[in-house]
Amino acid sequence: MDFEDAVERFTEYLEFVRNLSQNTVSSYTRDLNHYSKYLQEHSLDYRMVKRRDIEKFMKELSQGYYSASRLSPSTVARHLSTLKTFYMFLYVSGTVNKIPTDLVKAPKTRRRIPEYISYEEVQQILGAFPNTHLGSRNRAIVALMYYCGLRVSEVCSLTLRDISLESDPLVRVKSGKGDKDRIVPLTPDAIRMITDYLKHRDKFPEVNRHSRLFMGIRGEPLTRKSVNKMLQNHVKKIFPDKHFHPHIFRHSCATHLLQRGASIKIVQEILGHANISTTSIYLHITDKEKREAVKLLSNGNNNDS
Repeated sequence: MDFEDAVERFTEYLEFVRNLSQNTVSSYTRDLNHYSKYLQEHSLDYRMVKRRDIEKFMKELSQGYYSASRLSPSTVARHLSTLKTFYMFLYVSGTVNKIPTDLVKAPKTRRRIPEYISYEEVQQILGAFPNTHLGSRNRAIVALMYYCGLRVSEVCSLTLRDISLESDPLVRVKSGKGDKDRIVPLTPDAIRMITDYLKHRDKFPEVNRHSRLFMGIRGEPLTRKSVNKMLQNHVKKIFPDKHFHPHIFRHSCATHLLQRGASIKIVQEILGHANISTTSIYLHITDKEKREAVKLLSNGNNNDS
């Protein structure tokens, strides 16, 4: 079996056995495309590679080989994770008799503190959408990312059945990152904005052909790329000097919840993190604010006698 056939079988396993999202499968495929270029460059058979070959691949990735630019340590580490999963699949299926990635160590990475914006800035962004069918759609999208902490890919995948506005308003997030479903309660503000959008939804073309909650201006399913472009254009009008990305609303949701006293366990469940260590990075933000606050006691502004 050649490498392309092995990758095809692997992606089928990811899609139909592990039931991973298309975005996750695409990420695996991109990493394996880089690996394919490496194998071709060095005339290697994927079934015969050794530990040193994997380590050399990671080094060359960090130097900018096989991609448009040098890859960060975290991206190189992700490539290694992809190869570990790939070779474990090949080992279990009997294609290889050893796993060359077993003893390979991932590069050390620094966890960056996530960017976030203030509650007031979120409200400015929400309030600036026009009262049109398109504006109501965009406002509801941001509401779900901020008030419910949804990823942009999760918002794009929502169907009408995933939203409940009855006695116990909630959103069902199916097969989020890590193949983990979850239920997130809807706040009154989110309910109001989603309800307003649903009143305008039939103004989008092809509305009766889709079960998706959100659609594009031509009736096509919404994509991450289109949401990102929409936000960039909208936010530039309000904050021309700031760079925004859709994930900033999810980061802001987590940060504001912890700042207002929510337990880290609850925030983990809302965000759908598999490990609480992922959620704990948001604690660094509140710790930083505490350190800045206590500095006020030694900057000469304390006039108490």
